[in-house]
Amino acid sequence: MPVTMEDVRSFLDADEVDYVAAATAFGRDALPHLERFAQGPDVMLASKAVYLASLVGGEAADAIVSAAAGSPQPPVRVAAASGLRNLGEGAGSVADDVAGRLLADDDVGVRKVALSSAAGLGTAQMTARIRQAAENDPEPVLRDLAGRLAAQ
Repeated sequence: MPVTMEDVRSFLDADEVDYVAAATAFGRDALPHLERFAQGPDVMLASKAVYLASLVGGEAADAIVSAAAGSPQPPVRVAAASGLRNLGEGAGSVADDVAGRLLADDDVGVRKVALSSAAGLGTAQMTARIRQAAENDPEPVLRDLAGRLAAQ
């Protein structure tokens, strides 16, 4: 049975979304709907859609997360930063591009989440980006966080 926009919307409208259950239940059939929500005017719905897309995975999901990294809305960029850790194997260049943009974001909250997600990927590229943040981030608290993450 096809996944409808209403199915996805009702799941995302919950106060506490079970993202893993939603990703399992809907799979890649939900991605066109998630892309629409991610680009829509409802910031909360967009941020939930971006994170869910990251859990669903695949090239279309990577594109949703990548586009969200350029959103004018900080909560949507935070969702992209959180979803960065889910881009997974084979998405190295996408993950590196998204991480690069989010680690240079003007918003401190976006950079903080991006640091944690980048560290979770554990690749040499991400470790280098974290070390760079430890030296260059304008916020002392984020330089400290990046230094601790790089040392792990």
